[in-house]
Amino acid sequence: MPLYIADYLAGTAHLSTVEHGAYLLLIMHYWSKGGPPENDEIARRVTRMTNHQWSKSSPLLRTLFCDGWRHKRLDIELEQVAEKSRVASANAHKLHESRRRSASDQHDTITDTTQIQIFSDDGGYRAVPQEQLASNQAANLAKLFLTAAGVAEGSDKPPQWCDVDVRANLWIEAGYPAQMIIRVTKAIAAKSSTNKPLAYFEKAFATALASRQQPLPTPTILPPEKAYAKRKRPGSESMQSVLDGYIDRARANEEADRRRSLREGEGTPRLLPCK
Repeated sequence: MPLYIADYLAGTAHLSTVEHGAYLLLIMHYWSKGGPPENDEIARRVTRMTNHQWSKSSPLLRTLFCDGWRHKRLDIELEQVAEKSRVASANAHKLHESRRRSASDQHDTITDTTQIQIFSDDGGYRAVPQEQLASNQAANLAKLFLTAAGVAEGSDKPPQWCDVDVRANLWIEAGYPAQMIIRVTKAIAAKSSTNKPLAYFEKAFATALASRQQPLPTPTILPPEKAYAKRKRPGSESMQSVLDGYIDRARANEEADRRRSLREGEGTPRLLPCK
């Protein structure tokens, strides 16, 4: 609902705060319902006023409306909105009809074409006469393709797939296995929300077939590595063992010298601890 503030304030300067609220509620109800309240009681309820408040303010509020709570400004605005809606609806209908005719013409053009383009092994496209009829095997392969692409059995084929039977015959000539076609088609359909053209699928078929025909890589077998470990010679000792031997011999010599000094009266005797 458009609200022109300058016009609103100019026409409602004499209203109290409560009456401003009541008037706004009335015109908002008018706009949302597309017309005025049916009677005075409904108008009072719309304003949320008590009977006492309504008896005091309703005469003043009526001066802002015509007979039957009609409002000229709102009637004009509502008519303009209705006219815009009618124009938009007519334009949408014309656009829909134009697109429908364009799709129909495109379908007729595809149907009347005497040649089709198919993806070839050299990475380009080649023309094939449409008079080349599909065999029973090709018809079955076309059904498998449509099922894998999500087209329900018995449903009409999308316009861009109208020549799938002829294309399936060429797929057989190209050596595309049926299981590979089903697998690739399901993968493409799962990733796309729209129907891809047949040339898109044929390029994927050719890529999948080429990857299948590549030779397996030959594994390279390395000779076993030899591990060398230094063996300990019999009788050889570690550095720690040699050091321990030197220490033991030094302690033994020191003890022998001490005892010899005691015998000769030169050393200090070691006394036993008292018990």
